[in-house]
Amino acid sequence: MKKIVIILISLIVFVFVVKSQCNSSLVTICSSGLAKNAMYLKELKVKLKAKEAGKKAPIARYSLMLNKGNHYRISVCNAKEFSGKAIVQLYDKDRLMGSSYMGKKHYPAFDFICKKTAVYKVLISFEGGKSGCAVGILSMID
Repeated sequence: MKKIVIILISLIVFVFVVKSQCNSSLVTICSSGLAKNAMYLKELKVKLKAKEAGKKAPIARYSLMLNKGNHYRISVCNAKEFSGKAIVQLYDKDRLMGSSYMGKKHYPAFDFICKKTAVYKVLISFEGGKSGCAVGILSMID
């Protein structure tokens, strides 16, 4: 009887983890794709609901302290069970410094060579205001 209960609990946990990548497993998947010369610094997890009629699309906002002279890369991975594709944007005040979405095309990462030490803003939204789950990985390139 105990074996059956343990097997059922294990099966339920396995099905939940496999079905939903919108958790730590998505971070693991995304960070495993980093280049060999990339040093993992931070993860930016986001899960947003779809845009409601008559309202602006939801946006996740993060602040990052980046240092002058460093070469950074922001990678993005989307959970497969959501239709929304993440758009990651890096701003210095109101100036767009980089984006994972340019020219109607999504990119898995973008690089940024920091020209000044400052607090930068990262905005993550989903194309078309769709619901979605994604993770952005900030890494430093040697």
